[in-house]
Amino acid sequence: MHRSRVKVLVFGAGAMGSFFGGLLSKHHDVLLIGRSDHVKAIRAHGLRISGKTSMIARPEAATAVPSNARPDFVFITVKAYDTADAMSALEKLADRSIFVTLQNGLGNAETIAKTAHRVIAGTTTVGVMFVGPGEVRHGGIGDAVVGVWSHVGEKDLVRLRDVLAEAGIVVTVTSDIRSELWAKLVVNASINPLAAIAGIPNGRLVRDKRLAEVMDAICREAVAVAKAEGAKLDVEELRHRTAIVAKRTAANRGSMLQDLDRHRRTEIDAIVGPIVRSAAKHRIPVPLSQALYAVVRAREAAG
Repeated sequence: MHRSRVKVLVFGAGAMGSFFGGLLSKHHDVLLIGRSDHVKAIRAHGLRISGKTSMIARPEAATAVPSNARPDFVFITVKAYDTADAMSALEKLADRSIFVTLQNGLGNAETIAKTAHRVIAGTTTVGVMFVGPGEVRHGGIGDAVVGVWSHVGEKDLVRLRDVLAEAGIVVTVTSDIRSELWAKLVVNASINPLAAIAGIPNGRLVRDKRLAEVMDAICREAVAVAKAEGAKLDVEELRHRTAIVAKRTAANRGSMLQDLDRHRRTEIDAIVGPIVRSAAKHRIPVPLSQALYAVVRAREAAG
């Protein structure tokens, strides 16, 4: 395992970005780029991580990328709809750093690769909630999968895996990251919007028989679409994975539910949107996914 310190810049230090950045700061030089109130709290008192992980992390924090920043890795952890704007702010690092996305939905890696030369794409099932300025809550234990998206060698991929593993994050390297992105999308689309509309933590989706049946049906719809798009997925494995993720993050109020609670824009277009659009292209019926998409968009408009 690589023991040398690396420089990490996390752009979009919300719940997930703060959590990963906080863990990485135990052994590496981490700079979080986030909102002013969050940055001010971290500078004053450190970053508090509560829940299944309990620690006070001491990463550097700022509201903008310093002109002298020279990170080895740049983690993009903004909402999917903000990825293009994030890359505009990071353009000066595009040929210098390796960019990493663990974001929700599809399309983020493509957007990043339009600007950055070297890109690693990945997924994570870790459940994290933003509590308030300076604090996030680790609500669900999960792992991560990473793979080459563009112009990254095996050495760099292994280096990232080791850096994350050293911070306590279980990481698998895959040679088929596109299928993994679709797999994560299936799980996310089966859990996140349904829990958001119902207004419940993830665990209720498996404890309530009626909701569990709906979640299972959504999963089946999404897998059919993913396979039509060329993803190598097994429906039974994805059904099982979806239920496991919901159980592991049982106490977690999903990101989409948090967004609706705060009357903010959700990532429904990046999570369920690809399923609906691809289903139309392949003429695959996805009535539940269409309903989720329509209702969440209506809730956004009402908010």
